[in-house]
Amino acid sequence: ALITAALLTLALLFTACPQAAAKPEEPPASTDKTYTVKGISFTMKKIAAVTGKSVGHPDIVGHNGANDNKPHSISLSAYFIGETEVTQELWQAVMGNNPSSFQNTPDGSEEQGKRPVENIKWYHAIAFCNKLSIACGLELCYTVSGVNFATLHFNNIPKWDDGTWNNAVCDLNKNGFRLPTEAEWEWAAMGGTEHKWAGTDSESELGNYAWYYANGNEKTHQVKMKSPNGYGLYDMTGNVHEWCWDWYGSLSDVLPPNYTGAASGNMRVMRGGNYHASKQYALRAYRASVKPYENYDIGGLRVVCRP
Repeated sequence: ALITAALLTLALLFTACPQAAAKPEEPPASTDKTYTVKGISFTMKKIAAVTGKSVGHPDIVGHNGANDNKPHSISLSAYFIGETEVTQELWQAVMGNNPSSFQNTPDGSEEQGKRPVENIKWYHAIAFCNKLSIACGLELCYTVSGVNFATLHFNNIPKWDDGTWNNAVCDLNKNGFRLPTEAEWEWAAMGGTEHKWAGTDSESELGNYAWYYANGNEKTHQVKMKSPNGYGLYDMTGNVHEWCWDWYGSLSDVLPPNYTGAASGNMRVMRGGNYHASKQYALRAYRASVKPYENYDIGGLRVVCRP
């Protein structure tokens, strides 16, 4: 009887004392990378590798007046992409100048240095990427015959069509910064969705994600003032068009892994629309093509790198 009573008491004790709550799972460690150059920080977001995924759209008319971006399959290695477009303050820290047309905000509501840099040629963009790599102690992705990027001055970057710079070589296996390939850019812009614009599929919501013709007021705007897309990327639609690495050319139904564009051409690809462009030009599948030696106050860049 004594044994039975003891066992009953022990059972009651266990019943009266609930088990400790299970420890909540630790949130996954951030995969973001943040770099700092002369006190200016910027963040890179990781995009996982993809195999046989579709980009493009069945009925979007491109820059050349035809549907030049029908759905096609891409495969990409993992990469990091800038959370924002390259800002004027980061460009200044790396290049020592600011070529932007928009260098004042009279109403004082936005921080000048955090507006995207613009008015840059494709030549300027790849030079910036290499110089940013040097500043961060990383390998250079771009090689241009006869050019020492460590000592290159902005004023010595070609102002007109230049065959040597057109023949620049990109090594995707280096860990430094570079322009996104067109496929990398569009996959990141989609943000894990089939949305027509970066962040939304609804024209009525576009103003929440993008500075474009309807709300841009004919000027660039400080980055990160609009909502991000599904991958946490800001201004993938609107604000400024963004240079890609690729020569503009036709796209096959299935692209080779890590496709880097046509072998040659006379136009480089730009993506994403801008503060002056209509909603049509802001579509994430819309392809613009611009000569690499041309620069406009609607064009800037966003960088990528390997993990």
